[in-house]
Amino acid sequence: MAVASLFPLLTIPSGRAAYTGQRLRHRLALYHRGERRPFAAFDMLRLPINDISFHPHEPVIAIAAGSYDGGWLFEGELVAWNWSSDRSWPLAGGLPEIERCSFNVAGDRLDLLVRPWDEEWGSEESEEDPFDRLYPVNVAYEGAVGSIAVEIDPATWIARQMIDRQMSDQDRQSAMERQLAIWFGTDRLVQRGAIWDVAWLDSGRLAAVHDLCLLEIHDLEKGSVVCFSGEGYGARILRSSPPIVQIGPPASALGEAPRSRLQVLRDGHLAEFGAFEGVYTFVSSRDGRVLGRRDRHPAGFGQADVLIDIGTGQARFADLGHYDCFNHHIGIDGAPDLYLLQGTPPTSHKKKRLCRVRPDGTVEDLWPLLPADGSHASHAMECIGCYVEDDAGRSIVVAGRHYHPDPRQGHHGFIYRKAIERPGREIWRHTTTAAASAVVHVAPIGLVVAALLDGTILVLDAAAGTVVAKARAAVDGVATVIYAMDASDASLAVGTFDGCIAVMALDELPADGGILELA
Repeated sequence: MAVASLFPLLTIPSGRAAYTGQRLRHRLALYHRGERRPFAAFDMLRLPINDISFHPHEPVIAIAAGSYDGGWLFEGELVAWNWSSDRSWPLAGGLPEIERCSFNVAGDRLDLLVRPWDEEWGSEESEEDPFDRLYPVNVAYEGAVGSIAVEIDPATWIARQMIDRQMSDQDRQSAMERQLAIWFGTDRLVQRGAIWDVAWLDSGRLAAVHDLCLLEIHDLEKGSVVCFSGEGYGARILRSSPPIVQIGPPASALGEAPRSRLQVLRDGHLAEFGAFEGVYTFVSSRDGRVLGRRDRHPAGFGQADVLIDIGTGQARFADLGHYDCFNHHIGIDGAPDLYLLQGTPPTSHKKKRLCRVRPDGTVEDLWPLLPADGSHASHAMECIGCYVEDDAGRSIVVAGRHYHPDPRQGHHGFIYRKAIERPGREIWRHTTTAAASAVVHVAPIGLVVAALLDGTILVLDAAAGTVVAKARAAVDGVATVIYAMDASDASLAVGTFDGCIAVMALDELPADGGILELA
């Protein structure tokens, strides 16, 4: 059985966004009956999978992909994948989005249904909405011979309602779930999205948040799970004392004025801690403060940034400079102080500087995030950081990527450590292949671990900056991307974009270039 998946982007919590460098977006995985581990997977597609067809004689699948670009075009691609050799090649060039594909019985032809090239293509011949027109196309299949040019006749369109409309979408979904349950030999299917955050509560309990709960707590010794449900979902866990959970809005709130909520975990129960009009991203400090950075787009009815005293619950508002999600997110949580990014001037997203928020709410300028040399690369994007304190002093590790006007070239990242007491003194620096989703300091063994959006996990000596290990994360041998991490003693907890939570001992990391098997 072939199962197609669409993986989310790292856009949770609201006010943070990472769109570039995540190589894994679409997957086609193959399963034998009764086995829950795929025996082959294809991850090289650029566009969503709409349909597939097995070749009648060869270990080959034709994959029809595509989507509306949101503005005018219907983008498409038609790819063949040999799962035995793990080789792929384009079957046809110059095609818009492909909705259906099917090999004929002989296996020498593919029958396709494609959408128009754009919103206006063929509109003179029909009053039918372009979104409701499909065009039949035939493509010869001659094995791995490369792309074949095809033409679409605008006069041959078929109304969408004439194609496969005997069953409602809800009935089709139910039928698919029944088929999958039978195939995998299970009574119940559970759909689970990305793990947005994980956090150690103590050495034996791990908390996690995802779309289907406000918070869940795993007792690793007992093997039990306590799940808290309610309106919305858990978006982030602050490493505060007591722990505070940022709550994302429920689906029913779509279209309403944005609102940000916090809940606190006390005595085994979640309770409301605060609610603020507007979109905020929160971090905490060890001295009992929470900083909420207000996203200016969409601003909603938010007043300004907010500083909250955890002990009293008192909140005061202050304008701490411009904040526009991926341009200004830094996410340093659980440090002795609160940290944020500001643009120069404060209303700008360029020439960003790392700042520290003093207890009285004033902002102390520390250093430029990147050297302001006037180039595109001096614009830091999609940043994340962590606090480090060891024999080398009190420092901040910052990871991110360099901006590039061509998104296809915008995967060049960086990670460095700089001293706080001596602003500007760089302790070490590395280039990376993508922006980081999470960075943690494992203090007991002196390591900094960074998870990158291309699926790499990078382990560095915290003091010297030397690379201890570099591996590709995988679950059951299939590539994954780590979205969240937290460290306790020498154990690392991770949450992935495909709904897995894993705990590992860092002394079991593979050699450089190996596979980090999370299963």
